[in-house]
Amino acid sequence: MIPTGSMILVGMNLRDLKMDKHVHKTSAFGSDNSRILIIGLGEIGYSNAEYMTKIGLSVDGYDISDAAIKRALKAGIIKNAAVDFKDYDYYLICISTHRPDNMAEPFLDGLYEITYKILRESKKGSFLGIDSTIPRGTTQKIYEILNHKLHVAHVPHRYYKPERDTHGVNQKRVVGACKECCYKEATNFYGKILGIPLYYVKSADVAEMTKIAENTYRYVQIAYAEELKLICENNNLNFEELRNAINTKWNIQILQAMEGIGGHCLPKDSQMLLDLSKKSIGSSIIEAAKKIDVEYRTSINQRTPQKSQKPTEFEITTTNIVI
Repeated sequence: MIPTGSMILVGMNLRDLKMDKHVHKTSAFGSDNSRILIIGLGEIGYSNAEYMTKIGLSVDGYDISDAAIKRALKAGIIKNAAVDFKDYDYYLICISTHRPDNMAEPFLDGLYEITYKILRESKKGSFLGIDSTIPRGTTQKIYEILNHKLHVAHVPHRYYKPERDTHGVNQKRVVGACKECCYKEATNFYGKILGIPLYYVKSADVAEMTKIAENTYRYVQIAYAEELKLICENNNLNFEELRNAINTKWNIQILQAMEGIGGHCLPKDSQMLLDLSKKSIGSSIIEAAKKIDVEYRTSINQRTPQKSQKPTEFEITTTNIVI
């Protein structure tokens, strides 16, 4: 779709976009009066709305949860609670993509319901950015449902609340789209209006894979630490002493093994990649990592059955690198 490392979009050169290879960043905070709707006001949508309001943009919000709407209005991060999707210039999908009753299982029904609502109510030529984590091929399917009524791009969300000044909404983000015009609109919204540095990939498929692969990598890293801790406990060794000793090597960083791998992102995103892996190869290190995490959790519960609270995705732990 676009050649990486040289020209970003047909008819737009590096000098025009002030780009250094893949990266684009400009500042136009508060200079755009277009109508923006954030769909989903959970952790992803809330952080987006908070950031956009902070830089002077007027943002409306939509959520099926009255509590989420009230929280956003009370915090002053959205101007209005949207009752429909009419007459917006920019739509940002930030809804959860896991089952309501199981955060480890991917679930896209809500995403497609939102897509069809956008199809019915949006105006032609608007832009749709998908921040939610989605499996490979989802952006293209949404683009086809909309029949190019809107420009569509996937820019997976990256956010770490304890370090939001450096790893907040405006950290470097990957962008993939379906058509050249979609890349242009994504550049305008995320790059120019929001001031986010962008790393361009040739397709939405690559952008989709980027998010689930990076979170799966973290999942496997944590599972390795859990396995190592189990080995230590079964062989009368001090895990922390061993971990600290190993980490004296310049290119090794064994993570902490805490209360299991939780949060909204890592279990679900790793399952998305595992589902794809099972269609491609016979064995999977991801599947082994998930079995280790189950065994590790079981071991914890046997030792301390009264302790059941899992770390949330916003707790400051080395086991949960989030969103």
